[in-house]
Amino acid sequence: MGIFGAAKKGFGMLGKIRAKRRMLTGKSTRSERLKFGERSRDIKSVPVSPRVKKEGVAASVARTKSDAYLKNIDEVNKHTRAITEAGEAKKKLQHMVDTKRAYKIGKKSIHPRDPGKKRQIGE
Repeated sequence: MGIFGAAKKGFGMLGKIRAKRRMLTGKSTRSERLKFGERSRDIKSVPVSPRVKKEGVAASVARTKSDAYLKNIDEVNKHTRAITEAGEAKKKLQHMVDTKRAYKIGKKSIHPRDPGKKRQIGE
């Protein structure tokens, strides 16, 4: 490593120091933040939800599935009401059956699917 190699290495260190100083003052460029910035392994900006803190993960998952079930109920009811008004809702209701968000019993009876249960009546 000649004289110029040592100078280059030293300049790189100065670049790092300058970049750190700019980051602290909030005047750094994106490339400096990517090259010299420190990244933490864990995520600190997203807190644990209050429901998970209070009831636990299993209860939070069950509540989320219950919310999805209520949403499916509302959508089936909306499309069922719309069937009397227009034929377009029949396609949407059939799409819900095809994507397994609802299930059929017989030819006309369509019911919302509960994601919290493994087996449904219509399967």
